[in-house]
Amino acid sequence: MLAEYREFILLDSRARHANIRVIPTGVLEVSIQDENDKMQAEFAQLLFSSTGEKTELVCRNSVSCDDVNWYLELSNADARELSQLIEQAEEEFEILMRDL
Repeated sequence: MLAEYREFILLDSRARHANIRVIPTGVLEVSIQDENDKMQAEFAQLLFSSTGEKTELVCRNSVSCDDVNWYLELSNADARELSQLIEQAEEEFEILMRDL
């Protein structure tokens, strides 16, 4: 059960680089290069929303699902890869918990 790291180029006007860490205990950490932006969310707070050639990764507030804490604009391919990493992490964690 190891954390997975990826770097994605955001589809915003500044083409920033996001370093993303998927932690199998159910946490996603994001840091934006050259900025002090560090964000974190539990998997349950995340929502992928596709529109055209991009996908928004939205972190919803855990208390009020209508409130957005932060969001990132990713390419559809990057969003698919990240979604698969999250699913794999959830499966690994479930297997570990069953084995205990």
